[in-house]
Amino acid sequence: MHNIDTIIALSTPVGRGAIAVIRISGSNTTQILKQIILKPSSKEKIDEEYLFKNARKFLRAIISFNDEIIDDGMIVFFQSPNTYTGEDMAEIHIHGNPLIAKKIINVVSNLGLARPSLPGEFTRRAFINGKMDLTKAESIHRIITAKSEYELNAVKKIYFGDLYKLINRIRSELILLKAQVEAEVDFSDQDIDYSEKEKLKQKIVQIINMIDDVLKKSKIASHISQGFQIALVGKTNAGKSSLMNKILGWDRSIVSDIEGTTRDYISEEIELAGMLVRIIDTAGLRETKDHIEKEGIRRSKEAMEKSQMILHVIDGSIKEYSFVPELEEYIKNYKDNYKKIIHIINKKDSLHPDSWNEEKLKKYIHDDIVVKYISCKTGEGIEDLKQSIESAIKSQFQVPDPFLLEERHNYHFNKIKESLTKVQSLWDEGAPDEIVAIELQEALNHIAELTGEITTEDILGRIFSMFCIGK
Repeated sequence: MHNIDTIIALSTPVGRGAIAVIRISGSNTTQILKQIILKPSSKEKIDEEYLFKNARKFLRAIISFNDEIIDDGMIVFFQSPNTYTGEDMAEIHIHGNPLIAKKIINVVSNLGLARPSLPGEFTRRAFINGKMDLTKAESIHRIITAKSEYELNAVKKIYFGDLYKLINRIRSELILLKAQVEAEVDFSDQDIDYSEKEKLKQKIVQIINMIDDVLKKSKIASHISQGFQIALVGKTNAGKSSLMNKILGWDRSIVSDIEGTTRDYISEEIELAGMLVRIIDTAGLRETKDHIEKEGIRRSKEAMEKSQMILHVIDGSIKEYSFVPELEEYIKNYKDNYKKIIHIINKKDSLHPDSWNEEKLKKYIHDDIVVKYISCKTGEGIEDLKQSIESAIKSQFQVPDPFLLEERHNYHFNKIKESLTKVQSLWDEGAPDEIVAIELQEALNHIAELTGEITTEDILGRIFSMFCIGK
């Protein structure tokens, strides 16, 4: 364990709440607790024997300093090395008033026994003290900041060791390969059958395929984790804003009978099908001389192009009107675009006998389109529409067994692949095995950098600076 300063920080979010948790880690942890913690029954200060005897137990406590009671709370003491950081640690659970937390942290800091922690410093110490590898340490930040169930599940695979197991498997294969190549160098003057060379080449191909597989899964998962975008398009007063509010479950867009109320697009995020979904309520599409509204319509077309799904909202209470030109152009330009569109006939409670209907839409566009009838006024058909949206998201974009790699991981996997591809070329060119062994070692070096066996302060600084203070 490294001999470094004792640190203290608030580990719960800043603000008022039911409770707040202050975390302490380092060799001075017991000294700090002895200075500020009293037993509720006797009002006596605690000692080390009391802490070690009750390690990992929640203990009622009074937080006090210089005869001033700061708060009444709970403490948990964790004895090294079996702790998150590998050091002596403690958590002080107090009432969730930021003034109380600030007072305790200031008191401890003024005692000179601890300093405020840096972002991610607790997890950094866990890595330094061998409590976790670097891939697991990095995943903690993503677990805290994940915005959807899909992203969370993809990150948990790394946290619980799936990536580390894959890396170890590749490392083991490469170590064996390097040993066999070096054996050929050592016994090159002997009459040894090296027909195993083809098997070694096949092993390289297998490792490259493993890397390609994880990189492909990560690319798809990374794209999905950024959000699935849905654009609501249609003519003015079709009910786009009302539909957006219904899907969200709260009033986000302004609803009005006045045409052109939405002059710029409005976006909001929601979780559907376990994924982060960004819904965009676009400006109503119509001919207009208003420069501001024209810009809103231009942005609506842009949002439509960038979206993975389009909800085309039609006012079913009026006589059939011309198809939205912008949407018609979108469909004609890309023959498969119609598959991204759900056509929604709104105002089912007051349908006009000559309005657009499913039969007319299929005849006009394609037999294989999706048409839904809803009423934003009564709520009829909304749940069925949401289920259709979720089914489409799952069928198009869910990926089994996802990995959500960091940029650093992608870099090192690509470097490993680069070295192995070079090994293939060297063998094809009949290069000496000494050179091949150097490239295999280069690949092993990148594996060591992946897990943190080889690292620098600069790299660690970049990784843990993204963490919140207290983690």
